[in-house]
Amino acid sequence: MTLWALLATLAAFPEAVHSEVGERPRDQFLDEVDEVGEHLMLIQVTAQTQSMNDTMKEVVDTLKDDVQKVANFVFERRPNQTGSNSGSEVYQEQLGLKTNSSLDVETLRTSFVFNLLLILTYLVAFALLQHFQPIVYLDNSRRGRSPEPRPSYYGCTLSRDEIQEYSGLDGALLVEFCHLGMKICAYIGIPIALVCLPSYYVLGKHPGAYGDQCPNAVHHTPRSSLDLFSIASLRCNLTMRWALAVFTWLVVWGVQRMLWDAQKIFVQRRIEWLQRRPKPQSSTILVSNIPPRYRSDSKLKTYFERLFPDGTIESVYIVKHLHGLVGLLQDFDDAEQKLHEAHYQWMQRNQDPEMRPKITLQQEAEPVDSIEHYTRLLEHLTRLVETERQQIKSADAFTQESLCGASGFVTFKASRDAEMALRLRLEPEGHLFTMKYAPAPKDVAYEDLLASPWQRQVSHLFGYVLIFTVFLLFFPFIGLASSIVNLENLEQMAFIKQIITSSSWLQSFLEGIFATLLLSLFMSFLPTTLSFIIDKTFTLTSRAESQLYLQEWYYWFQVIFVLLVTAVGTSLWQRFNDVLTSPKGVLFDFAGSLPNTSTFYIDYVILQWSVTVLNVLRYQNLVKFLAWNTICDEDRAKNKSEPEDQDYYGVGSRSARLSLVLAIGLVFSLLSPFILIVVFLFFLINRLVFGYLLVFAELPKPDLGGIFWAQQLRHVHLILPIFVLTMSGCIWVEPYGGPGMFCLLSLGIWAYEYSRWSDILWETLPFRAVVEGAERGTDTSEERYVQEELTRTLRTKTPAIKAG
Repeated sequence: MTLWALLATLAAFPEAVHSEVGERPRDQFLDEVDEVGEHLMLIQVTAQTQSMNDTMKEVVDTLKDDVQKVANFVFERRPNQTGSNSGSEVYQEQLGLKTNSSLDVETLRTSFVFNLLLILTYLVAFALLQHFQPIVYLDNSRRGRSPEPRPSYYGCTLSRDEIQEYSGLDGALLVEFCHLGMKICAYIGIPIALVCLPSYYVLGKHPGAYGDQCPNAVHHTPRSSLDLFSIASLRCNLTMRWALAVFTWLVVWGVQRMLWDAQKIFVQRRIEWLQRRPKPQSSTILVSNIPPRYRSDSKLKTYFERLFPDGTIESVYIVKHLHGLVGLLQDFDDAEQKLHEAHYQWMQRNQDPEMRPKITLQQEAEPVDSIEHYTRLLEHLTRLVETERQQIKSADAFTQESLCGASGFVTFKASRDAEMALRLRLEPEGHLFTMKYAPAPKDVAYEDLLASPWQRQVSHLFGYVLIFTVFLLFFPFIGLASSIVNLENLEQMAFIKQIITSSSWLQSFLEGIFATLLLSLFMSFLPTTLSFIIDKTFTLTSRAESQLYLQEWYYWFQVIFVLLVTAVGTSLWQRFNDVLTSPKGVLFDFAGSLPNTSTFYIDYVILQWSVTVLNVLRYQNLVKFLAWNTICDEDRAKNKSEPEDQDYYGVGSRSARLSLVLAIGLVFSLLSPFILIVVFLFFLINRLVFGYLLVFAELPKPDLGGIFWAQQLRHVHLILPIFVLTMSGCIWVEPYGGPGMFCLLSLGIWAYEYSRWSDILWETLPFRAVVEGAERGTDTSEERYVQEELTRTLRTKTPAIKAG
C-alpha cells in the first residue's frame, strides 16, 4: 500500500463511519481525526531517516490503532451530548445548582429546620451580646439619637416616618421596600394559590391518557410530591395553558400598578425631603467643567454675580489641590493615635511615674518617653499645617488658579434662586458650567471633583472595561473555586464520606445546604470586587454615590449568575449570539431550564433568612471594637470599629439583594407558587432586622433622598419581561404559539406602564414645590462647602481617657 492510498483511505473513513452510524453529521468527526493528523506529521519526519518499507509498516500499524480508537470513540459517544445544554449543565454542576429531584421534600424540610435553628441561635447570641456590649448594639439609644429599644420591640413597631426621623429617607425606604415585597407576594400569591395550586395538583395526579405525549409544547414530568404543586404538573392541558396566560397578564398588570402607587407616595416624600434640606445644602449648586479662566474663587464669584445681580450670591468655593496638606494631616492623625495609645497604656498602669511608656527611636540610643515624644511631634505638625493653610489662603489669583480644579460650589442666599439656576444653560457649549444638586457638605468627594473632564471620561471607560472583565472571568473563577471546594470532592475523604453516607437525612441536608451556601459565598465576594473598581476608577460627587453604582452592577450580576444561570450557560457571548440568530429559542431556553430548578431557588431564599438575621450580631464590628479596646478607650474603639463594611452591608448591596429575591419570587410565581411564601417571610425578616439595625445600632449615613428606592423599582420593572418570556415558553403550543403568543402580548402593557412610570419627575423639585418650600423656609446648618483640611480644628492634647 502506498502513502497516497493510505491518505485516501483515511480521508474516506469519516464518510464510511457516517454512513454506518446513520444520522451523525460529518463535522462531529473533526475532533476524532485530529490525533490522526498528528501521526501524519510523523510520517513526513520518519520518511527522511528510515527506509520506505520500515516506514510504511509503522504507518500502517499506527493508522490501524488510530482508526480503531476513533471508531470506538464515535460509537461509544452519547448522541444527546450537545454543546448548548452541556455548557449550562457544567456551570450548574460547578456552582452546586441542583435540579429538581425525588429528594426535594426532604431537602427543603431539613433546610427549613436548619435555618430556623440558626435563627434561634443568632437571636439568643444577640440577647446576650447586646446586654454585655450595648455600645456595639444600642449605641444610638445611649447617645440619645434613638428611643429606647424595648418599647418598640427593637424597632419592630416603628412606623416608616419614625424610621425616617432616625435613619433618613434612604433607610426608611429600605424598610418600605420590604413592605412592598410582602404586599406583592400577598396580592399575587393569594389568587395564584387559590387557582393554580389545586389545578396543578389535579393535573399531576390525573394527567390523562395522553398527558406524557406532548411533542408540540414544553412540559416537565413531576419528580417529587412538591412538583405536583408546580408547573411540572401542567402536561398537555391546553385549557390550563390559556389560564396561565391570563394569570401572566394579571401579574404584570398588578405588579406594575403596585409599583406605580408606591412611586407616587415616594415622590411626595421626596419633595418634602428636598424642601426640608437645611441651608447651605438647599441653596447650593455643584458646578462642574468650569473653564480655566474662571478657576478661582473670586473670578467664579464675579461671573455668577454678573448673571445673578442684586446680591443673590452668598459665597463661592472652588475645590483645590491640597496634596501637601493632606499628607501633613495624615501624619498628624497617626501621631495623635499613638499619643492616645500611650496615654491609655499609662492609664492601665495607674499612672505610675515609674511606669510611663517608652519608645525607641532610630536616632536615639536610649528609649524616650512616648507621651512627651508624640506631644512634641503633634506640636511640630500643627505648626506645619497652619503654615501650609496660611500659604493657601494668602495665595494671589494667579497662584490660586494652579491650585484649583474644574469644579466648585456656588451658594445662593435663597433656595429658590438655586433651584432656578439649575434649570438654566449658562453658555452655548452645553458641556461648560454643568450644574446639579450639591451633596451634603460632609459627604462631598473632593478628590474626585479635582479630576478634569477628560480624566473622568478615561477613568470611567477603564472602570467599565474592568467590570466587563469581571463578567467574563466570573465563571472561570467559580470553576476553579468549586473544583477545590465542593461536596463531591469532600466525599473523597474516607471519614467524611462515611459520615455522609451513614445517614440519608444528613446527605440530603448537606446537598441542600451546601449548594445554596456555595452560591451565596460566591456572590458575597462580588460587592467587594465591584466596590474596589468603582472607588478606584469612577469619579463621583459624593462618597455615598458609590453605593448607587454598586447597587446597579451588583443586581445585574446576580440576575445573570444566580437567576438566569441555567439559561445563560457558560458563555454570555454564545447566548447573545443565540438570541440574535433565534429569538424564539430564548423562550424555550427559559422554559426548559428554570422550572427544573425551582426547588433550588426556594432553598436559596430560605438560606437568606438566617443570613439576614446574622446581621444583628454585627460580629465584624464587635471583633474590631474588642481589638481596638485593648489599646484605646471605649469611645475611640467604638469610632474605630464603625461603620460596618459598606461593600456588603451598605445600602447599595442591601438594595440589590432585596431586589434579586423579589425578582426570583416574580419569575417563579407561576412556576412554583410555594416560593411566594418563602419570599414573603424573607421580606418580613428583613423588615424586622432593618428596623433594629438602622435605628438603634448603625451610625446614620449620608442621605441621598430615595435614589436607591427609585433604582429598586426600576429593577423590578425590568425583571417582568423575563417572567413573561419564561411563562410564554412554558405554555407555548405549536404551530402558532397559542397561549404562549397571547402571553407575549402582555409585554405591550408592560411597556406602556413602564413609560408612564419613567415619566414621573422625582429627581428635582417641580417649580410649584420650589415656591411652596421658599414660603415655608428651611433650617440653617453650620456646615460649609469647604474642604475639611482647611477648616479642621487640631487638638494637640489628648482628652480625658476612660480607664479600661
